[in-house]
Amino acid sequence: MFVLGIPLKGEVISPSNEAERFAKVFVNNGKIEKIDYVDSRDDLVGVVHFFITPKEEYVFDFLEAGAEPLTTPSEDMSINDIVEAFMFRELYSYGSI
Repeated sequence: MFVLGIPLKGEVISPSNEAERFAKVFVNNGKIEKIDYVDSRDDLVGVVHFFITPKEEYVFDFLEAGAEPLTTPSEDMSINDIVEAFMFRELYSYGSI
């Protein structure tokens, strides 16, 4: 099982500083098992395996906690779009941008 951390504005991904809430998405065998929402980005640090953003931002706190930061190929992706891109390895590593 993997836990993805995703900042959201409405129903799409957003930069953390513009996010209205943050999703902890539990993915097991390619399927969303459950989604928990938290109000603070800090509530994801040390909990998620991957922190996903639409563009590069400060992520050293996640790196220090052992999470890998990834970016999306598009800035208007929903949780389902992101999980599908994650499963098909269509998200970008910060080092590859």
